[in-house]
Amino acid sequence: MKLKLALITLLIAASASAMAEPKQERMSTELESSIEKLDKINHLPNLLPVIIENSDFIGLTKAQLTELNQWRDANREAMLAAMKQIALKRVAIRDAAIAPTVSSARLQQMQNEIFRLQREVLQYKLSCRDHIVRTFNQENWTNFFIVLADEGIGVSVPINYAVR
Repeated sequence: MKLKLALITLLIAASASAMAEPKQERMSTELESSIEKLDKINHLPNLLPVIIENSDFIGLTKAQLTELNQWRDANREAMLAAMKQIALKRVAIRDAAIAPTVSSARLQQMQNEIFRLQREVLQYKLSCRDHIVRTFNQENWTNFFIVLADEGIGVSVPINYAVR
């Protein structure tokens, strides 16, 4: 009898852990998918990785590149953490929206938290943009627009650069 009880307990524990793994895997996949979607719908493009990758062509000096790398080192992790939180909260609100026990007021609170995090990411991106604007010279801008056109990022070149 004790052997049967131990076997049943073992089977229940094994099936519970087997069920938890796909749920965790599904959550991870949903999180990655949500982060990708956030990146695609973002109104401000991620310019710094493109700039750093093409720093030679853009003509950045060592000092300019150091300044941009310092901004990235100081802000990247916090910005990525906020983006991850947005993705997690998007999955949570989606799941909560179909739960009959979750009130509309709670869903609104959850959405407001997402909005707060989106504003936080926007502040990081605007800070990065301001840093780029202060760091670049005229030649950097011209070469940068050539890189953007080549990368197909979908950013249109301002008229005053396009006619040169």
